[in-house]
Amino acid sequence: MKTEQKKHRKNSNRILPGLIFAVFYALILSFLGFLSGSEKDELLQRALFSLMLGGIVSFCVRKCYPVSETDPEISSRRKKSFWILLYVSMFLSVLFTYFPNTIWVFMPVFVILSLFSTPYIGVCCASSLLAGCSIVTGCGSLVFFLYFISGVFAVTIYLPIGKELRFGLPAFLSSLCLLSCEVCGIIITAYNGLNIQLFILPMANALLSLIIIYYAFRVYSSAFIYKYTDLYQTLCDTENEYLLELKESNPKSYMLSIHTAYFCDRVSGALSLDKDVVKCGGYYHELTPSDKEDREAFYDDMGFTVSLREMLDEYKDYSLDPGVSIKRIESAALIISRTIVMTAMAVFEKDKNAQLDSSKLTDAVFDRFVKRGNFDECDITFADINSMKKIFKEEKLYYDFLR
Repeated sequence: MKTEQKKHRKNSNRILPGLIFAVFYALILSFLGFLSGSEKDELLQRALFSLMLGGIVSFCVRKCYPVSETDPEISSRRKKSFWILLYVSMFLSVLFTYFPNTIWVFMPVFVILSLFSTPYIGVCCASSLLAGCSIVTGCGSLVFFLYFISGVFAVTIYLPIGKELRFGLPAFLSSLCLLSCEVCGIIITAYNGLNIQLFILPMANALLSLIIIYYAFRVYSSAFIYKYTDLYQTLCDTENEYLLELKESNPKSYMLSIHTAYFCDRVSGALSLDKDVVKCGGYYHELTPSDKEDREAFYDDMGFTVSLREMLDEYKDYSLDPGVSIKRIESAALIISRTIVMTAMAVFEKDKNAQLDSSKLTDAVFDRFVKRGNFDECDITFADINSMKKIFKEEKLYYDFLR
């Protein structure tokens, strides 16, 4: 019963913010219509449309917002930031209705909302706000589609953001797309002849969009990407004193850690996980104490993040009870990588000249995990499993290093 109550409260916490947004968006657009002297039927129409648009946004966020983040602290801060940005974007879209449609700065809305969530959510939310803005101004579908096209194009070339901030080429291409869309969709259709003065507002729009996107990327990088960069660089250095101590005291465990970390890096890249965290787990899983108190002291001494602690805790739970269900996909990547490396090393210990069939080995390991129910409560998908299998099967040459 307590579990059901907690689940109900959790669902309510996810529904309430979206419901508030939908109602508030409907009220503010309806109020604008009232101020402009719209008729009752037009006010009702606007209220219903805006309520539906706000409902789409709230439903999309509730159903599709990432619920499995590498670092819970970052995940919570990122979601709060997203809601703040969503409300800011809503107010901006309302403000845009008072300006010429050539100066609607919607491209950053698409990119920033996608940056703090996913491209799917960002495009859906930004498109709904753009639709509301188009309905209020009555500018027609052409203006909607020109900003929709330029916004989606910008999302596809700016994201995903990697370890290094790429801005030059995406900035040029997104600006070119925005200017082309505005020329084709507004300037040519609204005016009989072309004049250099007609390009002032579109160029100002493009320049302002680039400035906003650039600083948004800088803030996002410093707050969410580079927060633990120095820590993970130190931990993932094979010359780290703790790893060197392991190499001297137990060379076999050291090699197991090194090779596991390699596969963790490959798998996390394929599944879009945090490479630093998963790779770090590969390096230090052998050094992690079994006793909980000793483990916490070890974590504190190393300065491990919350996500890394939880992943290693789950690995230790599995090592003590192989029948336990793995909940985090990061933990699954670590445990599977270690199992395959350990199995391959065991084969070569018996016969250094053995011919290892990586496909059979990989299938056997995954079948064992599936049959034992290790993935029953995990957020891993069949597509993730197939991607992982592909990596382990294709790394045929690397297995020679395990001999």
